[in-house]
Amino acid sequence: MRFLRRIVLTLALAGVGFVLFAPPELISCQGALALRFLPIDEARVQFAKVQADLVKARATFPQVLSRAPELTPWVKYYANPIFQPGPPGSWEEVSADCFTVGFYENKYWLWYVGTPKSLNCQIGLATSPDGVTWTRHPDNPILRLGPPGSWDSSILICQHILFDEAERLYKMWYVGGTSAGVFGIGYATSTDGVRWTKYAGNPVLATTEPWEGTLIEGQTLLKRNGRYEMWYGGLAVGSDISYIGFATSADGIHWTKHPGNPVISPDFGDPRPWDGYSVDTPDVYHDGTVYHMYYRGWRKRSGTSWIGHATSPDGIRWTRDPANPVLLTASVGGVWDNFQIYRSRVFPAPAPPDSRRFVVDRMWFTGRDYTLKSQVGLAFRVRRADVEDVPAPAFSQGVVQDELALEAAASGPGTVTLRYFTPWLAELKLTIYSPSGQKVRTLVQEPKLPGPYETTWDGTSNRGRRVAPGLYYAELATDQFLLTKEIVLVR
Repeated sequence: MRFLRRIVLTLALAGVGFVLFAPPELISCQGALALRFLPIDEARVQFAKVQADLVKARATFPQVLSRAPELTPWVKYYANPIFQPGPPGSWEEVSADCFTVGFYENKYWLWYVGTPKSLNCQIGLATSPDGVTWTRHPDNPILRLGPPGSWDSSILICQHILFDEAERLYKMWYVGGTSAGVFGIGYATSTDGVRWTKYAGNPVLATTEPWEGTLIEGQTLLKRNGRYEMWYGGLAVGSDISYIGFATSADGIHWTKHPGNPVISPDFGDPRPWDGYSVDTPDVYHDGTVYHMYYRGWRKRSGTSWIGHATSPDGIRWTRDPANPVLLTASVGGVWDNFQIYRSRVFPAPAPPDSRRFVVDRMWFTGRDYTLKSQVGLAFRVRRADVEDVPAPAFSQGVVQDELALEAAASGPGTVTLRYFTPWLAELKLTIYSPSGQKVRTLVQEPKLPGPYETTWDGTSNRGRRVAPGLYYAELATDQFLLTKEIVLVR
């Protein structure tokens, strides 16, 4: 199966057998490691401390690989990451993220934030013929820190760029900040996407509402019907709590925030869902009928983050996808995206002449490992052109980042189907017991990557003998956790 999936992705890149596409507009970057938004001296101290703590955590991960789980229709490119930080000593040696992906002049453009050891981030540019292989611009960074004392003298991050067809201008909205930790969203323009002029009245947007916390960031924009629409995160740095708000503007400079903000809040519930602590870094496009948002969610402070999907008729009222989350971290020791994934940038394939043909959607996303090194990866979704909403997997609703899950249902005379989920890389054991506690059958005993799985018990014991119908117990166990479900075997 893995081999077949690799063939599909290779064909997709080559344009063989599928409908490939030129993206209709530019898509943005947003979001950031929260400590970047502290006063710069404090941020450096915290960065070193967090790195050390996470390296210790990573060292405890078992170095085991297993078959990749089949959670969602999105499949990660086998040669990820496709864009990495710069060499040691460079302005981007620690991380490369906060990217915007665009398609213009018959090539892909990647505007991204480079992080040096000083954490004084700036913005660079790379281009690509295929969205996979990138060449950095020789004048990087193409947007630099402001002069001492200016509002953006310490950091530039979380930019979104779109090309305004009416004005023939590239337009950028970016987060800037001072060394004291005061931040806002600024505005800049360019005729070529390389040389930028900052707006003299920056910043154009700042925190004004209690829900916005410490700063607003993670913005993504569209221009529709002559109006700019912005979705952005309001982040409380101290607590790591974030919400998503909405604002509009006639000129991209003067903004009106929606009075009903935030438009997406954490999915509060008991037990807490996968995005029940914070939501951030929205990525929005309009398919001609509805808005689609891909966003980052996490369940606990500074925890693992995944990517989810929601839809809206107006950009304000959002409905979460029942198939959420749509992309998971790969929690394997040494893997580049085993801690957090976030900042997706989705290019949906346009409809081909024959709606029955298959098309390939692309998603660029940021992955971060336990050293806080951020890099850019790529994922694909293959679907029928006339089917936008991919059905939810049989077992995906309600899964969270730190709980096992187990379901069981009779699937025919003498058989039971068991679906189980692990949010961690773990040695899993799935066992059937009799009501008296005797072991009847071991169905699974092997390392598993995070994700959902399915197996069937055929009503036999470990010796291959048929057992009597009636009540049994299915037990899903790791070294530290145990989950049990009653099952009934019928003939």
